[in-house]
Amino acid sequence: MTVQDELQAHISETGESRRSLSLRAGLSAKAVSDILCIEGLKPRYTTLVALSEATGRDLLRAASGGKPLTFGELVEKLEKSEKETQASRIRWIMRKANWYDNKIVCRHDVIDFFARHNPVSLGISKGSRSTYKSDILSAIDRHGVRNRPHGVADIGGIWADAYKAAKEADIPEDCRLKAGPFFVFIHDRGLKPEQVTSATLADYYAHRLETGTVTEAKCRKHVANVVTLLRHLGTNPSTTHLGFAAVASPLSDRRDKFGVGTEQLADLLHEFDTRVVPWAAGEISRDGLTYNAFLEALDREERQDADQLSEIKAKLQKSIAEKSKLPGQSSKAERVERRESKMREYGFLTADDRWSRDTIATRRGYVISLAKALAASHDIVVPDIRTLTDYQVLQAAAAALFEANGGRKDTGYLVSLLKAMKKIAVGYAAASEQDVEDIRALIRFYETGRRGIAPKNKTKLREFTEPRIQATIDLSGTVMTGINAEIDRRRKAKRKKTGILPDRLDAIDLELARDIAAVLAHDILLTRAPRSSNVIEARLDWIAFQDGKAVLSIPAPEVKGRKAGDPDYVVRLGERATRLMRNYIEKIRPKLVHPDDKENPHLFPRQEGGMFEINAPYRGILKRVTRLLHQHVGVQIHPHLYRHLIGWIWLKESMDNLPRVQRLLGHKSLQTTVEYYAELDETLVMDGWQAYLEIGTKTAA
Repeated sequence: MTVQDELQAHISETGESRRSLSLRAGLSAKAVSDILCIEGLKPRYTTLVALSEATGRDLLRAASGGKPLTFGELVEKLEKSEKETQASRIRWIMRKANWYDNKIVCRHDVIDFFARHNPVSLGISKGSRSTYKSDILSAIDRHGVRNRPHGVADIGGIWADAYKAAKEADIPEDCRLKAGPFFVFIHDRGLKPEQVTSATLADYYAHRLETGTVTEAKCRKHVANVVTLLRHLGTNPSTTHLGFAAVASPLSDRRDKFGVGTEQLADLLHEFDTRVVPWAAGEISRDGLTYNAFLEALDREERQDADQLSEIKAKLQKSIAEKSKLPGQSSKAERVERRESKMREYGFLTADDRWSRDTIATRRGYVISLAKALAASHDIVVPDIRTLTDYQVLQAAAAALFEANGGRKDTGYLVSLLKAMKKIAVGYAAASEQDVEDIRALIRFYETGRRGIAPKNKTKLREFTEPRIQATIDLSGTVMTGINAEIDRRRKAKRKKTGILPDRLDAIDLELARDIAAVLAHDILLTRAPRSSNVIEARLDWIAFQDGKAVLSIPAPEVKGRKAGDPDYVVRLGERATRLMRNYIEKIRPKLVHPDDKENPHLFPRQEGGMFEINAPYRGILKRVTRLLHQHVGVQIHPHLYRHLIGWIWLKESMDNLPRVQRLLGHKSLQTTVEYYAELDETLVMDGWQAYLEIGTKTAA
């Protein structure tokens, strides 16, 4: 009998549930369910031991088909096969992990050991750690002949086309990186895109777990990324022709603490997808009125108002309208504000308040979490959004979610969730003022008490030592020096081959052009650190050259926290960056523009090659920037951290720069700036106070 047969026999004989057996064995609640449901899954040794003790059945023998192999026996077999190096590595890990000869061999234990220990703790180099891990796993997998792994470069046909399209598509990077190994897996099994199912993903998970070199948790995350990848491939306009469809994950979601299936929330999620999403995108009002219908209603209303005016009032209105066109009179921004005021009155979201695609996905997850928490704790399935945003219902759901998360207030997740629900309550559900105020009080109740930069981002910023700060400032020069050297190398190689020295511009291919664009984006970020979206979507008509300097003027409505009529967000580049900007626009940018997209308005246009959108920006530009930063500085950060980084650098120079940093980053108050950076580095405040004390001491003396 197999392990699955033994477990099923135990459940049938005793009537014990899978969940109960898992918990009684000291495992996760879904452990037994995973073993029974995921075909090909091979449980780890410790799991089998725990379940053997809980069931009274010898699951180890069932898994191995006989007596399991011990580490002592493995060393003996390797020595007989004259695999001295592998035998030595096995003895090494046994010493380090305090494993004895009679310990059963389990490759997952080896993977976990290396996941818990870095090179320093093991007393070896990073390269040696990788070599040891590879050799030990190879020894365990000795019965299989492992040649060079089959890779994405070895496949062709539709899967090669799919891989190229996935790389070019606007899909989250974590998901795109999983496309290669997954496509190799289904290519080798002769499957087509439309044949990929949850069972396929279950097989893939078992395959990764058995043949890979990473932990079970990373295998789960890998498969979760593939699920997201398939959803994007099935809906992204540039990949829908491939025939992919969204597929449910075969793995239990270990974040789901409630045991409530998403299918139970069908009505709620149908409303979210068909009503909330188009409302959030500004396509309909909260009452379902389309934007075109709104314009027609507005025109009728204005005509009715005009018909009711007396001749004198009509004449006066006409005069006012004409005067508004004169300099210094009512601006276009004011007229836009009047239109937007009317849109809000009709229940529409205006441009500044609309949600991005990522925000919609995040808030959909919030709705699911709250609804599942309520269903699990009170056995109530919320039928619609308005019910979920009712204060008493929301309060009960939040309490259940808080309890499920272990009563933790340090993550800020629940506060972010409640703030999103307040937006939905106000804009979509038209909640009463009292309900909205009660929700605000609920948010205050769950506030983490933390302001400023998130802890994980503080840790990242603290990696910027003085040498790394200088390397960040010098990054543009460093990268351009390397680019120029590569251009020279290519020209000389071409001359050696043809006898003709080509022009420098002719030596620049698409990849070098992208790097030059990334250098310019880095200069923009380092100068004033506008938000990521403002850099990605920067337009050519936002660029001007004034007094010999390149100026990027981001219109106020495009800037977070600003609206029409507020000052634009101005980024004035230095001399070197200005030269790069001019050279980029005149010579490099034309290499990046797709031949069919000559009118693209963006400073960083969508790249040539693969499927593309007309007039779209190059959304991968900042990923390339941070990749260059990681390569040359040694720190991997999110683009938004540029804002915090330059503020911190300047304040480290002197706390007297505080008002300038406030203006540089666009903070509304000095208090915001202090909360962000004093918390990041207390020495910014302490050193300043110590200097003040020393001055006072000298004066007294």
